Amino acid sequence: MTWFKISFLLVVSVSIVNAASGLCSAVKPYSYSIAKKQYPHLKSAIEVVEKYPIATWYTDRDPDSKSQARLAVGNCTGENRPTIVVYGLPNKDCQGHQSSDGINKTPAQYIKFLTDLAGTVKDNHVVYIIEPDAIGLLVGGASCAVSFDYESNLIKAVSILGANPNADIYIDIGHWILGNNNDAKIATILNRLDPSGVRLKGISINTSNFRTTKELVGLCASFSNTAKKISNRTMTCVLDVSRNFMGPEANSQWCNPKGRGIGHPPTITTGEPLIDYFLWIKPPGESDGYCNGGPNAGEFYRDGFVDLWNNGYFVQVDGMNKVSA
Repeated sequence: MTWFKISFLLVVSVSIVNAASGLCSAVKPYSYSIAKKQYPHLKSAIEVVEKYPIATWYTDRDPDSKSQARLAVGNCTGENRPTIVVYGLPNKDCQGHQSSDGINKTPAQYIKFLTDLAGTVKDNHVVYIIEPDAIGLLVGGASCAVSFDYESNLIKAVSILGANPNADIYIDIGHWILGNNNDAKIATILNRLDPSGVRLKGISINTSNFRTTKELVGLCASFSNTAKKISNRTMTCVLDVSRNFMGPEANSQWCNPKGRGIGHPPTITTGEPLIDYFLWIKPPGESDGYCNGGPNAGEFYRDGFVDLWNNGYFVQVDGMNKVSA
């Protein structure tokens, strides 16, 4: 047995239980199953990664999303919880139009989309990440976010999914809009989304991005302090650390940047009082899109995975072997 395989068994038997207690490795990304067959020399590394909890995306762009959500909940027991990213807002991504091709076109369709999910999850423990990009567009002044009534639909999402008392709900916030006067704007919007203060726990930061954990902790603390002044409630954060081990590129390239690394494994033990979870919201190795040599968004990007693995946590901290393309 090779040293790599011995390390792999140790990771599976010890580290995963300790690092991800409370989080559930619910559904393995479909892209990984294809990649293991297509790139057998990467199989061992991919299997290390996929043993950890990776978020399941519930989106109106995927007709199989409901069954994926069902699997996510069914594969978790007790208080162990899956992470589900809700991404089905009508006219989402209304400015960039990279992800706006879903089937939800009206508020009625969105309500059904949400109630289907709520009916699937029932009162099981779950972490919800709500609508990446939506608040960023609202706060950033995108007129389309207003005309397409993003806020009204987000209120529906928090209300419907928040009926589950065991749901930890976080609204996704782009790191680039946090800070300065924007924190107050965001806190005011979130207060309107959940005026009772009982459904919404806080915000998720860094989804599919590369900012360092240290920077994100600072952004969370600043935002939470502002939110406390505005609404007299403590809002906490979850961080996507799936690809942030090396931080961002110097030019802050967000689309398949080179030299990045897989971040700290998902855990509820963050060591930070305002950070509830370190999560892997973006599956490490999935492409950001047709850029820097990558394939279509969501497809496995071999060179990208190799880069992330070799520069990331498992090699740099755990001392596991590097892999080649």
